[in-house]
Amino acid sequence: MDDDLNLDILQDQINYLSERIKNGKIKNVQNEELKIKWIKFLAYICKIHASIRKDKEVIEIREDIKNLKKYLQLND
Repeated sequence: MDDDLNLDILQDQINYLSERIKNGKIKNVQNEELKIKWIKFLAYICKIHASIRKDKEVIEIREDIKNLKKYLQLND
């Protein structure tokens, strides 16, 4: 899978879990425990999402630097 697809999938899950956490009705202890697990999982996938975005940005910056170096070498 490529990074864009991974980011899209993670964003969909972040949105879904956020809605479930905000709108979920807690009727018993088991539901409360499940909601806590959802919150922990949401935090985990947000961390992964941010990491993938950061890695993607670093790759793009490296590519830009490489292109600038080529451009500067050609114009020297």
